[in-house]
Amino acid sequence: MIGLLAAVALATDLQFAYDATLEAGERPSFTVTAPVPVAELQIVVEAGGQTYKHAFEQVSPGRPYTFDWSADPSVTTAAIQILCAFADGNEEEISAKIQYSYAAPLAVDLAHASADRAAARLRVPVSGPVESAEIIAWGPRKLELARAEVRVGAGPGTLDLPWPGDVAETVLLEVTLRSGPSWTSFEYSPWFLDIPHQDVLFESDRSAILPAETPKLEDTLARLREVLDKYGSVVPVQLFVAGCTDTVGDSGHNLALSRDRARAIATWLRAQGYDRPIWYHGFGESFLAVPTGDATDNPANRRAVYLVGASPPGADAGMPAVNWTPLE
Repeated sequence: MIGLLAAVALATDLQFAYDATLEAGERPSFTVTAPVPVAELQIVVEAGGQTYKHAFEQVSPGRPYTFDWSADPSVTTAAIQILCAFADGNEEEISAKIQYSYAAPLAVDLAHASADRAAARLRVPVSGPVESAEIIAWGPRKLELARAEVRVGAGPGTLDLPWPGDVAETVLLEVTLRSGPSWTSFEYSPWFLDIPHQDVLFESDRSAILPAETPKLEDTLARLREVLDKYGSVVPVQLFVAGCTDTVGDSGHNLALSRDRARAIATWLRAQGYDRPIWYHGFGESFLAVPTGDATDNPANRRAVYLVGASPPGADAGMPAVNWTPLE
C-alpha cells in the first residue's frame, strides 16, 4: 500500500525508510540508520537506467543518513544496494527494491467492498481515477488460479472489476490499481466455508456439552485442521460458530440459550487445541433453517452452524450480518 513513509524490513540491525508518496518535483530518497558506529556507508541506487552512488564516512549510531536522486515521474521503482563497513571490522551488504509514487495515493474503501460470485465481479470504492488494474486470483495452498490486467478508466467512486479464474476455487483476490505513476494495492478475500458436521444435542434448556456428544466435535475439529492445512497459508482463517433455536418458548430466552450453546462449542474447540480466532453468536429464532410459525418444535432449527473465512460471514454466506463475540 502507498503511505507517507514506508519501511523496509530486512534481516539486519540497520534500519531503512523512504518516502513512498512524493509531491510533484520532489526527489526520491532513501534513509539508513545504524544502531552502532559505522566506518563507511555506501549507497548505490539504480533507477530508470541511471546509477547513483554516495558514501558516508564515520556514521554515528542512531543518526539517520539520507541519500536522494533525480526526480522522474515516469520512474517509480528503484533497486538499492547498501554496503556497510562497521567500526568493529564487520561488513554487511544488503539489497532492496522500493516502489514509490509522485501523485496523491489512491484510497480504497475495503469496508464497503463486495463480491458478486454469480457475476464474477468485485466492486470496491476508490478515492480517485483509476486507469488500469491487475487482479490475481489465488486458490488453496497459494496456488495462482488466474491473473488479468484490465483497462478501467473510472473513479472516483465504485469500480466494477472482473474476477479472473474459477470463482468457486478462489480464496484471495490480490489487486493493484494504477493511475499514471500513482498506484495502490490491496487484498480481498471473498472466501468462506461451511463446515459439514453432526449437530451437538443438548439437554432441554441446557448449554453443557454431554460426554456422549464429544465424538461429533472431535470430527469437526479434524475437519478444521484440514481447512487450516489447505487454506491457512493463503488467508487468516477465522472460525464463526452460530447457535440457533426453534420457535418454541420465549424468544428472549431462546436468544440467550443459543448464545450460550455457541460459546460452549467454541470453548470446547479451544480447549482441544484449536488456536485460531474463534467468534460466536446466538441467533435464537432469527436464523431458521426451516421457516416455521411461532411455537413450532422443529429439530432442524435447533442447530449450530460452523463457518470459516477470512472475515465475518454475511449475505454471501447466506447469514445475517451481526456483531460477533470473540472467544477470549
